[in-house]
Amino acid sequence: MLRESPTFVTGVLLEGQYSVPLVALSVVISIIAAYTALDLGARVTHSRGFTRLLWLSGGATAMGIGIWAMHYIGMLAFGLPIPVQYDWPTVLLSLLAAVCASGVALFVVSRPRMGLFRACVGSIFMGAGIAAMHYIGMAAMRLAAMCHYSSPIVALSVALAIAISFVALWLTFHLRADEARGLRAVSAVIMGAAIPVMHYTGMAAASFTAESGKILDYRVIVDERTTHQPSIRLEPVDPAEALLIIGNSGLSSSKPKKS
Repeated sequence: MLRESPTFVTGVLLEGQYSVPLVALSVVISIIAAYTALDLGARVTHSRGFTRLLWLSGGATAMGIGIWAMHYIGMLAFGLPIPVQYDWPTVLLSLLAAVCASGVALFVVSRPRMGLFRACVGSIFMGAGIAAMHYIGMAAMRLAAMCHYSSPIVALSVALAIAISFVALWLTFHLRADEARGLRAVSAVIMGAAIPVMHYTGMAAASFTAESGKILDYRVIVDERTTHQPSIRLEPVDPAEALLIIGNSGLSSSKPKKS
């Protein structure tokens, strides 16, 4: 049975849904970004002087944009029942974090040697940069709802970012030789499939609740036909109907209570 809530949305947990085509697109872009990283690692290694600086800066920008694009397509794949906008300065800050993380990665893998210590330090910086990009990007969201995070899942997403960065650095360093070109495609698929794991884990850490007094053009519809727990969705309200309901609510609250 469908039951309409008599009040407007206040503190309701909003349920989001993913667009499968956009999720698939984010994975494809991640694979392309991973292959770009593997190829650029070889080019930066074989360059010297000013040319090396150009490859390093240009490669960090290209790789960072690829990771950043995967992230935002993944965010666009997540649909909430209320309008969502983004603050552009914060969005650009998240892009800067992705470029910096990519720069660290390319610098580490282009060194003549990469021992375990350098790989660990590089993966920590790179993973922290990717995690920063993700959560700065989440902070760019502007919507009439409060975002809450599960601390254990956030910690897991950061740990995954560092672990995936370590694998990415190791693969890029060992596959930067020209004769390893054939293995780069296979490694790119592995890396490209792993990178979105961190993103969607971070998305799973977030929950959204409608902010009291800010969603006056939606109402709660409770579906009690579900077997376990009633599901809640939001349905748009016509502005004239919204004014009518607000007026009725005011009249109801002004009636004297019976003793």
